[in-house]
Amino acid sequence: FGAENQGYDILDTLVRACLLEEVEDDKVKMHDVIRDMALWITGEIEKEKRNFLVCAGAGLNEAPDVKGWENVRRLSLMQNQIETLSEVPTCPHLLTLFLDFNEDVEMIADGFFQFMPSLKVLKMSNCGKSWSNFQLPVGMSELGSSLELLDISHTSIRELPEELKKLVNLKCLNLRRTELLNKIPRQLISNSSRL
Repeated sequence: FGAENQGYDILDTLVRACLLEEVEDDKVKMHDVIRDMALWITGEIEKEKRNFLVCAGAGLNEAPDVKGWENVRRLSLMQNQIETLSEVPTCPHLLTLFLDFNEDVEMIADGFFQFMPSLKVLKMSNCGKSWSNFQLPVGMSELGSSLELLDISHTSIRELPEELKKLVNLKCLNLRRTELLNKIPRQLISNSSRL
């Protein structure tokens, strides 16, 4: 309980400093002005390196041109209205990809992850919520030696593809609130010794 209480104390301090704001009894969010400033600072610092591409909450209906992703190390497209990810990007340096809260995603191209050999974190929670059967694209096995975290929580996914058992370095698989999930590959857990 010590760490939990310390966490609550820190959150309370951030709320009192107006860096976070309470949205419900048990939830907080970053104040819009603080978020915008953090994105601006990050953008300015990384402008020369082009390591970050943050389009979170930008109201996008489609993903930015994938040609601009080539040297990106961290990419956030979360909280948009992207419906399809139809192009296959080449992202040899990409470490993190946040697609969370793109509730209208209906299609992710097969092979979408084919040229992301360094990807360690893939967050897709709350994707395709308006679609009754969220599916992972063919080609997830391409992330076999790199992917450490896969978050597909709060989706309508019904089955995990067999090729996920090739994700041998997976440390975290978040399946929270996937009530429709009824098929998990037999060797997924045993093959992922770090899970």
